[in-house]
Amino acid sequence: MSVLSFGQPLVLLGLFALPVIWWLLRLTPPKPQTEVFPPLRILLRVMRKEETPHQSPWWLTLLRLAMAALVIFALADPVFNPRERLETGGEAVAIVVDNGWASASDWDLRVATAERLIADASDAGAPVVLGFTAEKPNVEIGPFDAEEARNRLRAAAPHPVPVDRAGVYGRVAGVLQTVPGATVAVLSDGLATPGDEAAFSALLGENAGSMVWIEPDQLRMAGLTGVDNQPDFFEVTAIRPSGDPTPRQVTAGAFDDRGRRIADTVFSFGPAETSATAEIRVPFELRNDFASIRIDGENQAAAVRVLDESSKRRRVGLISQAEADQAQPLLSPLYYIRRALQPFADLVEPESSDLAEAIPAILEQKPAMIVMADVGTLPDMARERLIEWLNDGGTLVRFAGSRLAAAENDEELLPVRLRLGERSLGGSLSWTEPQPVAEFPPNGPFSDLSPPREVAVMRQVLAEPTVDLFEHTWASLADGTPLVTGARRGEGMLVLFHVTPEATWSNLPISGSFVEMLRRVVQLSRNQGAIEGSDRAGGQTLPPYRMIAADGSLVPPGPDAQPLLLGGGERPVTIENPPGLYGTEEGVIARNLLAADAAFTPIARPETNLPVTEAVYAADGSRDLKGPLVAIALLLMALDTLAVFWMGGLFSRGRRGTGQGLAMVRMGSPDSGGRIA
Repeated sequence: MSVLSFGQPLVLLGLFALPVIWWLLRLTPPKPQTEVFPPLRILLRVMRKEETPHQSPWWLTLLRLAMAALVIFALADPVFNPRERLETGGEAVAIVVDNGWASASDWDLRVATAERLIADASDAGAPVVLGFTAEKPNVEIGPFDAEEARNRLRAAAPHPVPVDRAGVYGRVAGVLQTVPGATVAVLSDGLATPGDEAAFSALLGENAGSMVWIEPDQLRMAGLTGVDNQPDFFEVTAIRPSGDPTPRQVTAGAFDDRGRRIADTVFSFGPAETSATAEIRVPFELRNDFASIRIDGENQAAAVRVLDESSKRRRVGLISQAEADQAQPLLSPLYYIRRALQPFADLVEPESSDLAEAIPAILEQKPAMIVMADVGTLPDMARERLIEWLNDGGTLVRFAGSRLAAAENDEELLPVRLRLGERSLGGSLSWTEPQPVAEFPPNGPFSDLSPPREVAVMRQVLAEPTVDLFEHTWASLADGTPLVTGARRGEGMLVLFHVTPEATWSNLPISGSFVEMLRRVVQLSRNQGAIEGSDRAGGQTLPPYRMIAADGSLVPPGPDAQPLLLGGGERPVTIENPPGLYGTEEGVIARNLLAADAAFTPIARPETNLPVTEAVYAADGSRDLKGPLVAIALLLMALDTLAVFWMGGLFSRGRRGTGQGLAMVRMGSPDSGGRIA
């Protein structure tokens, strides 16, 4: 690229006139003489003589020549560091810009590049079709004139969502049917997405005349794909684009809900590695204060991961009246409960099986949830403390068994009223068969789970039929009898499994559904009942609370953000449901940009038979020198005027006195021809 160019180079021929200008400017009238004289003797001293012009000083001639040269250069429209003009032939120019999350870190550079294309289209008199791949489907894409396209470009902004190339490219291709042979400029974010091949085929179809391909010169972004609160540390997973052979280290910080940085970690990517994990080893209580994880220096939404209660570990107390049998651990009432809860909870157990000692000891550990396996009647003091803890927001999960079946109903510590004794299914004295699990009701936390077909229940404790029994039923058998019931008690939650926690009354404890059901209940305890147990049912919505902006900051919801519809499987991140937190101050659900299996794959330039011009994102570094040159010429003109006044004695007249009867006479002035003034 040349350093200097001229819009009107023929004007530079005026430089050949500088010698003539020099010859004309070298002549100047003589400087007027000033004398002090007695007024009565003036006539005696006047001498007539013919005045001849003197040559102007060399510096004044040089000043005027420079001024003339500057004017000539200014008229030639000089441009310093002129930009390279991109090919924008055809009847129109179609510009498609990726404005998803990956474009946020250098958005200004992308806008400057698009403005260059619009300027070239304006010079060619071609209309502009302008489309953005992360906007609503109903946004107008043109054609526009250059000024309107420039205004729309400046009003656009990146969004913290994935791009939708297929939808936007199809719309642009439809507009190009009216202006065939157009130049298509693709401003990519550098990352591939599913369906790119079909999208480019539609865009670069028979109506396109040429293509301008622009992508980042390198991909250096990093993103967070998952977190896992382990028993001893907080594990975070990060990814970077594939194809980078250099090792790299990035730092990340953990922040609380007030934005304070409370912990750090470092990700180390080896050569050509695209994924790295890091551990944050801080105390259990501090890990539960994590509200978000952010990668330093990454101003984009994928580098931030917001956390909700599901990422926090809670203490769960385990209580059983049965003595531990080390020889037969599978028969222990707590064996399968421990195995199910250990991956996502910190378990605490009392040293004694005496309920009068065990319950107070567990409550001193301040658990979020307590699991009681086949516990019958409680001691009065322990019962009162347990009810107080439950009403204050704790979650109590009870499992049936022979002790609970034989105990009297304790309505404050049971979600439903139970019949005395137990029901046997499929035995030699029974006419019924073991019952499978029915579809989960829509009013419970298991509503989106598939019923375990392999589970069969042989024995259970039965609930007394009541008008509100269905409202408290979270899981039931095929014959309609409850399997799991739940109810609120003050600020807390009370849950009852109508079978034992070991594989004696049913094979539910040895199924995968048992683990997921307990995990759901633990999630409820983490929120302390703030989000209803039916929040996962279809049709339920949560309002937007705090959104992740395109630059990774947490901001209030924008006008486009809509309530999040729960149930029905995982929903994609969109303009209406951007990443962030949904809910209220009492409880939120986190919605992050990247899935656990996400990957950053560089995009490949589409194969096409069209003429292709490749470029990179760059700001317009050209500078128009016409204005500065005219300004310098005007300054020199002012200096020339001051020099003429100085040579004419204008600045020295006022300093001469008129005392002692003397007068001032200017001799040989141009307008007097040497006469007395």
